[in-house]
Amino acid sequence: MKHIAWQDGLLDSVEKLCAVFPAVIKNRWKNRLVYNAEKIASYEESPAVTDEIFWRAAYEIFPGGYEPLILSKKDPERMRAEVAASKSQEDIEPGNEPLGITRWAHAPGHEAAAPSGMKILAVNSSMRKGGNTDLLIDEVVRACSDAGCTVEKLYLGDLDIRPCTGCRACRKGDVKTICTIKDAMTAMLYDKLYEVDGLIIGFPIYTARENAIMANFMDRWDCLSNPDLSRKMPTGKKGLVISTWMWPNPSAYDTVVEQMVILLRLHGVETSDVLTLSGTRGKRHGRGVVKNHPHILATAYSAGADFLKQLGSR
Repeated sequence: MKHIAWQDGLLDSVEKLCAVFPAVIKNRWKNRLVYNAEKIASYEESPAVTDEIFWRAAYEIFPGGYEPLILSKKDPERMRAEVAASKSQEDIEPGNEPLGITRWAHAPGHEAAAPSGMKILAVNSSMRKGGNTDLLIDEVVRACSDAGCTVEKLYLGDLDIRPCTGCRACRKGDVKTICTIKDAMTAMLYDKLYEVDGLIIGFPIYTARENAIMANFMDRWDCLSNPDLSRKMPTGKKGLVISTWMWPNPSAYDTVVEQMVILLRLHGVETSDVLTLSGTRGKRHGRGVVKNHPHILATAYSAGADFLKQLGSR
């Protein structure tokens, strides 16, 4: 790539933007940012990295959850407005909150009719019963139940699910209980995962990753990859992933959700759709605020109905 000039003062912006990083990783981020900005300028045959190209490059390489960092440098006034919005949301009338629902896939019209008699397991890792994640799951579950499916919903936080200890017994030979830890996973959850046709997974994002309860649950799936297991996870299972977060950017944590979709795929569960809900801010309206938005609940119900069509096309 040929040498690309930089608009006056922009290299200082690189330093300011990356100043937040600890020294051990600061240069890594600087190099990524500079390289991506110059690549865009080169591809677009721009004589220099302009302000517009620089910030576009920043949005491309920084995960969506880093948007507050970018805004604090690019547009401090907007950042202050976003912070103020979190407080003023307490005064917004129910139904007017700035929520955003994003559905990643839609079942094409030629899909098979929704089958009845399928077994569906819904797991919620949020501790907020009646919260946004919970209410979206309920709508998907209702769609499945209305179509004649058997649906069981579990709150992972109510169950005794212990952390993986890394004992690696599941890599040394067959383990009759799938995992050596005696808890809810070995008592019932592995059996349920084996039996169901479809899996609904719901989790909130608090700290730029799936919440700890979901992370712990998925860690315990590692033993399912044991090549020596006498019981193999049946193929053909479908999944639907639901995730919610406070920041108003509808794609802020797409990378976190994508990682969950990939992890499920590694264990033979093909995710056919994803629902993400953003903007669930405010102490009064944050918890369960989605109940004030019928169109969002309708989107979740529709996703549940189409999820069954995907099961019918296996």
